[in-house]
Amino acid sequence: MIIPKKYKTIINKILTIANENNFETYIVGGFVRDLIIKKKPYDLDIMIHSKKISNGILDIINFSNLIVNKYNLKSPLIFKNFGTSKILIDNKIIELTIPRREYYNCNSRNPITKLASIKQDAFRRDFTINSLFLRLKDMKVLDFTSYGINDIKNKIIRVSDPSNAEKIFNQDPLRILRAIRQSSELNFIIEPITYNAMKKSIKRIKIVSQERIKDELNKILINKTPSKAFMLMKEINLLYKILPEIKIKKDTNKKTKYINNFKMLDKTKKNIVLRIASLLYNFCNIYKKNDFLFLNIHIERINHILKRLKYSNEIIKKIIFIIRNYIYYKYKTDYTVWTDNYIRKFVKKCDKDFLLIKEFIKTNYNKKNKYNKFKNRIKYLKSKNKLYTKTELLSGEELMLMFNKPSGKWIKIIKNKIINIKINNPALTKKQVIDIIKTCINKQNIQNTKL
Repeated sequence: MIIPKKYKTIINKILTIANENNFETYIVGGFVRDLIIKKKPYDLDIMIHSKKISNGILDIINFSNLIVNKYNLKSPLIFKNFGTSKILIDNKIIELTIPRREYYNCNSRNPITKLASIKQDAFRRDFTINSLFLRLKDMKVLDFTSYGINDIKNKIIRVSDPSNAEKIFNQDPLRILRAIRQSSELNFIIEPITYNAMKKSIKRIKIVSQERIKDELNKILINKTPSKAFMLMKEINLLYKILPEIKIKKDTNKKTKYINNFKMLDKTKKNIVLRIASLLYNFCNIYKKNDFLFLNIHIERINHILKRLKYSNEIIKKIIFIIRNYIYYKYKTDYTVWTDNYIRKFVKKCDKDFLLIKEFIKTNYNKKNKYNKFKNRIKYLKSKNKLYTKTELLSGEELMLMFNKPSGKWIKIIKNKIINIKINNPALTKKQVIDIIKTCINKQNIQNTKL
C-alpha cells in the first residue's frame, strides 16, 4: 500500500510522537479505502489509542500538544464534545480522534460521544468500506466488520452493521446522501439491506441542516456522473424531500426526457456554478416553454431555492446571472436575429462571466446549428477586433481637460456613451468618437445626457 509522498512526512511525525509516548496510531476512514482502490486520498484522519490507560479527551489534548510543541506548529483546535482535534501539519489539516461510541437524540444528528474500544469505533461508522483501520506501526489493515475489504473488491456499499441498518440511517440521515454520493463517485452498488434501510429512513432527512445538505449536493454535482446520484435520489423519493421544487411528471412518456435532463448534468463542464445552474434551470423551471415571458418569476424561484440551501450571495448572483442571460440568448436566437451590434452588447453585458455563459449555452441549447452560427460570428468579430474595446478610450482626466469641467457624474455618463458608440461602430477612431461626443455635448447639456 503506497502512501502519497506529501502525507509520508506528516505520518512520520505523528508516528514519532506515538512511539515516544506509548500511543498506538491508525489511519481511519475514507483515506484507507482510497489507498486500497488506488484513488488519490484526501482528509487524513488519525485515531490514537493509549497503550496504557485511556484518558479519553485528555489523550487528544495531550497528543495534540506534544506534536505542536515538538514541531513548533500552531495551537490545535480541540473539540471536547466530539473527542477530536485539528492540527495544521505541513499545510495539511489533520484530524486526530480517539476510539468512541456515539449516542443520538432523536431530534438531532449531532451525537454525544463516549470513549470506546477500537472495534466499537469501527461499528459506529457509516459503511464497511469506511470502517477500515490502517495500523501505522506495521501498516496492517484491520477489518473489524469482516466486510470492508471484500466490499471494496466487489464494489459494494454496505452499512457497517447490517443488523442495525435502519438505525444507522435514522441516527444520522445525512448518511443516505453520503451512500448515494459514494455509490456515484466510486461506481459502487448499494446492497439490498442498506438500500431498503435508506428508503425507510427518508422522512428523517428533515433533521439535517440545509448547509449540510448543500455540502453533499455540491460534492455530488462535482462528480464525473452526477446523473447517477440524482436518479437514485428520485428512485428512493429523497429528491423531493431536499428539492421539493423539482418537477418531474409521473407520466411514463416523460421518463426519457427527465433522464436526459439528469444526464445534462454529466455533459455540463465540471464547474459547480454551471452544474447548479443546469440542475435548477432544467428541473425547477415550470415555465420552460415560455421562460422569457415568465423570467422574473423563474429567477425569484431559483433565488428562493439557493437561499434556502444557504448558498453565498456571490454564488447566487452568479447562478442567476448565467440563467438570466441564457434565457435571453434562447429567446433572441429562437425569435429574432443576432446582428453584430446585438452580439457586442450581449458580450459586454455578460462581461467577465461571458465564457461561463457561453459554456452553459453550448450544453443546454439544443439547436446546435444556430449555436454554432452564433459562436462562429463571435470568433470572426474577435479576429477582426470588432467584438469589444478592451481599453478605455478616454480617461476621466482627458475628458475634464477637453471640456474644461471639474470631476463629476457627467464623466461616467460620457464614458458609457463612448462604450455604446464603440459597440455600434467599433471601427471608429478615437478622433471620430471625440467629434461625436463634442457634437452631442453641443446639442444637449452634459448633466442631462441619457445613456
